[in-house]
Amino acid sequence: MVAMIGVIPPLVPPPSPLQQLISDPVDPVALLPDRGIEVVYGLAVVADGGRVADKNVTAALGWGPGFEIDITPAAHGTLFVRPGSDGGIAVSRKGYLHIPYRLRRRINLFLGDAVLLAAYPERERLAVYPPSALHALLEPSRIDLLGGARP
Repeated sequence: MVAMIGVIPPLVPPPSPLQQLISDPVDPVALLPDRGIEVVYGLAVVADGGRVADKNVTAALGWGPGFEIDITPAAHGTLFVRPGSDGGIAVSRKGYLHIPYRLRRRINLFLGDAVLLAAYPERERLAVYPPSALHALLEPSRIDLLGGARP
């Protein structure tokens, strides 16, 4: 009678973090679609007189001191900024945007609030997202993170 000898499975150590980075496949779900258009983002705090101080955004748009702009509130609490002379608003001498009080009041934007700026240089457009618009935009992520719990 012949005795069967079992094969012992090899002991393979788990991969190191570097090996995981090199060899692990990328999760296709985690990849976001291409934006399709150049976007320059900035963060700023609304200062005295409604000043929004992010010179990188205005420089990306090519808006220098004295450049006339038109600021309009959108239905979802965002401000849209476009080139124009209808509103009598211009980029300041130092290259800052000034959001008039009447427009800040319409979207509940207060002095000291942080805003997200999204500039689209190819189209000469700027969107100003106040905290209330960001809360609405990020609500699905908050629900996923906190499981539906309200703060």
